[in-house]
Amino acid sequence: MRSLVSITAVALVASGIFISQTLASSLETIETRGRLIVGIKNNLPPLGFLDQSGNLKGFEIDISQQLAKELLGSATHLELLPVKNSERFPALWSDRVDLLIAQVTLTKNRSRLMEFSLPYYTDATVLIARQGSKPSDFSREDDLIGVVKGSETISILQGSFPKVKLIGADSYQSGLEALKQGKIKGFAGDGIALADWLKQNPEFTQVGNKLAFHSLAIALPRGEQYNSLRLRVYKIVEGWRQSGWLQERATFWGLP
Repeated sequence: MRSLVSITAVALVASGIFISQTLASSLETIETRGRLIVGIKNNLPPLGFLDQSGNLKGFEIDISQQLAKELLGSATHLELLPVKNSERFPALWSDRVDLLIAQVTLTKNRSRLMEFSLPYYTDATVLIARQGSKPSDFSREDDLIGVVKGSETISILQGSFPKVKLIGADSYQSGLEALKQGKIKGFAGDGIALADWLKQNPEFTQVGNKLAFHSLAIALPRGEQYNSLRLRVYKIVEGWRQSGWLQERATFWGLP
């Protein structure tokens, strides 16, 4: 992770976007600071990833840049902080970031702990395995399905495949590597995060129907001091939805 962050920092400094660990605050303080600090993914195409030149690209990177442009007048007034799944919410709650655009699923439980914008994408939970696999192949205790630790996918799998054993993975990358090596029989996660991997690994495919649908949204901190920021972000995302900008960017990145 350290090497990825280092590469990202070099690339972003060159383009006028900086990695930051400074404190977040209200909209007024963000405007005074002159930069928006966003927690993002840098290892999950097509949401956020490093291209061959070491530059951050992806659907959520586009959203971050456009949000900075509409809040502060320029996409260069943006600081991007790569976060692992386990780091996302602590980064928000400790004010290391102003908000998260990092594959955050909007749920009722999470809404008690943070605020959300309108959804910017509707995703689905899917199970993938080798070509020819069927849902009925996952019905025994020795059928192993990988899933990212602490993800919402765990409860979905427990309902859909109650007899299988779930194997926790630290990341999509480690889980998918275990699938390729045959250490697990299947892997479940967000369709948006698995689509690009499936294109590169045609020996694997989605098994059966989509297991559940959920919305990705911008996560913001709770508290009266953040009300003006939440309202502005809400209206901006609403405008993107109405204008078709979100759909255009999703299509550009080949999202399912």
